[in-house]
Amino acid sequence: MTELQTDKTVEKDDVVWLNDIKKSREIVQEILKFGVTQTQMKSIIGLLALELEDRELMLSIRSAVDPVESEQTDGNHVKILYPGGNENE
Repeated sequence: MTELQTDKTVEKDDVVWLNDIKKSREIVQEILKFGVTQTQMKSIIGLLALELEDRELMLSIRSAVDPVESEQTDGNHVKILYPGGNENE
């Protein structure tokens, strides 16, 4: 590959990266238009983290946005959320 081809590839990669960042920022702006609270933002971040393919990254993000919930689960048991907040409701 010549130097010119390498430069074009780098430029193309930069454009793709910039477009991805722009789209991400537009999505964030749309979410903010809803007037979300800080609690809702944390919940959205946590839910988006669940969609990640990288499990370790997902766990890190989830523990960062809600460290208390992360401490309530261990490696073998997952805390299940019930509609009323209690298992028997």
